[in-house]
Amino acid sequence: MAIGNEGRDLLGYLLLLVPLEWLMTSRRVVKSGDRRVAVALTGSILVLLSAAKLGYELLNKEPSYYDMMEVSPTASLAEIKKGYKRASLRVHPDKLAAAGVQEEEGGDEAFLALKAAYDVLSDIQQRDLYNKFGPQGLESANDTNALLATLGFFYVVWIAVAYLLTRRKSVARAQTWSFTGLLALGIFEYQACIYSIDFLEDALPQLAMFEKVELLHRLYPVYLLGARMVAWLTFEDVDAYNHLVLQRLHVKTDMLLLMIRDNYLAVTQSRKLDASRLPQPTGTVSTGTDASPWGVPDDALQHNFRPLHPAMYGGQPPATDPTAKGKRAQPAAPAKGGRSVTSLIWFFGVYFFFQWLLGRGT
Repeated sequence: MAIGNEGRDLLGYLLLLVPLEWLMTSRRVVKSGDRRVAVALTGSILVLLSAAKLGYELLNKEPSYYDMMEVSPTASLAEIKKGYKRASLRVHPDKLAAAGVQEEEGGDEAFLALKAAYDVLSDIQQRDLYNKFGPQGLESANDTNALLATLGFFYVVWIAVAYLLTRRKSVARAQTWSFTGLLALGIFEYQACIYSIDFLEDALPQLAMFEKVELLHRLYPVYLLGARMVAWLTFEDVDAYNHLVLQRLHVKTDMLLLMIRDNYLAVTQSRKLDASRLPQPTGTVSTGTDASPWGVPDDALQHNFRPLHPAMYGGQPPATDPTAKGKRAQPAAPAKGGRSVTSLIWFFGVYFFFQWLLGRGT
């Protein structure tokens, strides 16, 4: 890799995620609990660290064949020849000896590397292959499977990472954004490697096409973590809000039912008292059962007017419906847990499987 390292990026950003997550959710850091302040703080740290890392990697990247001759990737063959002559004067052993300059250690290797670079850039087919895939493309020029495996390995790994990092409900919205970013990056890489279309030619003229793809690979983890922060900032738990509204509606309904029942009992007692003052017909015997003036048993009315919410029973669950025979109240299903370990095992299994496939192709 000319710019950075994919494995180091994966490990570094996963480790960076831990302190960033703590900064976002800790009340010790953001005492007001304002999400905007928390995201602004963590986002600034992420941008500063990523900019310093990418700047260092760009300054210390492996020089491309164009860098050796100090020409741009869009240079013509004549410009490449001139650049090769200028560069050969600096590293050719005979030129250095004639000028009386002591030959530096590894001077022969530098001149041979320059000659190899010129041979590649002076050939149209090899130059095109180098622009698209870099030195690895030249090594695997006759092995299409190795080239495709190299291109797909990045996407397989980061699809798994993006899925694992966006599974939580509070950042679930970032899953769409992260997969969309990967899709856009894949389209750019496909256009660059298959159709030789460089959308960043004007923005980054000094970088070869394969270096621009590698730079975008280095930027994707920053995009993923930023998407998680924005998703957490804009998250609203609609299910919890709807549940709270429903509970309040139940309580109000229960209060209304209790008021209706109290009114009904008051009317019933008043009518019973009036009926007891009337003379009883000869030969009638009281049955001792409580019935409403409308001919409906009090037990049925009490059941119909029972509160819906357990809080109206003093924290006790509502009585079982006498008409539902043979049915038992089902306890709430326990929350599903323990999937994090399984997800990590699955991810690392996929990761090492593709590492094994790439190892077989070399």
